[in-house]
Amino acid sequence: MKYDALVIGSGLGGLSCAAYLAKRGYQVLVLEKNNRPGGYAISFRRGDFVFDASMHMMNGVGIGQNFYFFLEQCGVGERIEFKKLPYFGRIIFPDLDIRLPSGDLDGLKSVLKNQFPQESMNIDILFDKMTKVYNDIYKFVVSETPLWLQMLLSPLRYRALLLALRKTGAQFINEYLKDDKLKALLFANWAFYGLPPSELNISYSVCPNMDYWAMGAYYPVNGNQVVSDAFVEVIKENKGEVLLNSEVASIIIEKGKAIGVKTKNGEEYFGENVVSNACASETFLKLVEEQYLPGRFIRKMNRMENSLSAFCVYLGLGEGIRGKISNEKEHNIFVLNTYDLDEDYQWCKQCEAEKASFIIVLNSNVGSSFAGNNKFVMTLAQIQGYEYWGKYQNDYKMGNKELYNKEKERIASILIKRAEQFIPDISKHIEVSVIATPLTMRRYTNNYKGALYGWANVVSQCSPINRMSQKTPIKNLFLSSAWTFPGGGQMGVIASGYRLGRLIYRGGEH
Repeated sequence: MKYDALVIGSGLGGLSCAAYLAKRGYQVLVLEKNNRPGGYAISFRRGDFVFDASMHMMNGVGIGQNFYFFLEQCGVGERIEFKKLPYFGRIIFPDLDIRLPSGDLDGLKSVLKNQFPQESMNIDILFDKMTKVYNDIYKFVVSETPLWLQMLLSPLRYRALLLALRKTGAQFINEYLKDDKLKALLFANWAFYGLPPSELNISYSVCPNMDYWAMGAYYPVNGNQVVSDAFVEVIKENKGEVLLNSEVASIIIEKGKAIGVKTKNGEEYFGENVVSNACASETFLKLVEEQYLPGRFIRKMNRMENSLSAFCVYLGLGEGIRGKISNEKEHNIFVLNTYDLDEDYQWCKQCEAEKASFIIVLNSNVGSSFAGNNKFVMTLAQIQGYEYWGKYQNDYKMGNKELYNKEKERIASILIKRAEQFIPDISKHIEVSVIATPLTMRRYTNNYKGALYGWANVVSQCSPINRMSQKTPIKNLFLSSAWTFPGGGQMGVIASGYRLGRLIYRGGEH
């Protein structure tokens, strides 16, 4: 059987593309190496507890909001119930402990003005500018105009975005604000995007945070897996297929054209279009033989910078912990030791767990589906560089994990102890503890160095021209993932899947 589209990998970028095409009559096959679909967007069970692997919150997914559009187009809008979170987050610096509201821009500005009255006028100006950039970003991503024409019309259609596109978040915000503490507060969640504002492209500094602040931060009521499962349901209901435990070993190329894939089990599948949701380097350096690719393409890819990885501690806690949590409406708590986010970034890269910022995610405050019997699920997460863990890589692959396990337990205990400064006695209530490191991320996703967000979201890698194109040098081979436009994050890759699905669908009659 020959499929209309073969999709390698079932992360949200692959699933969204597959669902978009399946809804429009394409015969789609998704091949996933793991035993469940979703990539990073999965949930897993240990005993009485269900843990979300990666997600902290989603933006723009309320009914009628900007990114809800992509969910609708892929057929999953009404299948997922989202809960709006009352807070964007509680943010803790050594001398500041503050909660910022979600979905209330006026309320947010009021909180900021009360804390920084000398910046009141500048706060209004900044948010006015950010709103204009945000609106342009969204218009650009959803536009059905061909990319080349979008770029040509940018000075007219996307004036605010064009003026800001070559700036970092810090360069943009420094034009309007003077107080360094306020600047750091606004981007205390820099770990969501993998870079501090001094390096982060403006589109990733503005778009998601503006959604959180103006439209609301959301979380799927029954956890991350329901999002991935909703896409799978759409694919299957429209006669598509999702095969688990089916790792692709190579892409079959014939006369410069992708015509199919071969799995590690030896099965071959053929299709008109091949979509890779896999890591870019995995796709081009392992699944495709280098002889099929232009040398300049390989050289450019090898120069690109990948994003950082993460260290996560998933905690299943007994019911006694609930009395220790001061606010049952809180979800994300950002803990930082410095207002110098560049310094914090270096601590994260070097895995200085005692100093680097980390996030406390109170999953069970969203709902009861994570743990029964009044028990509680909490996640501690810290961005980390892969290089620190590289010394354990060979032993890890060989199954010799004694030193590796000792080190991950040491770092987990540091994060638990730090979290106990704000939620007492966590360690006394632990029933289940699961620890994931950058090596875990690498093993599970095949992402180079366990990258969370594909290529790093630096200015030079974020524009539609500079980021890797969804079209590749090989005919009928496409990318739909964090490694291509518009970039990483759950809504970013869903937008990527939508855009590629639309591109393939409109590429010819069906």
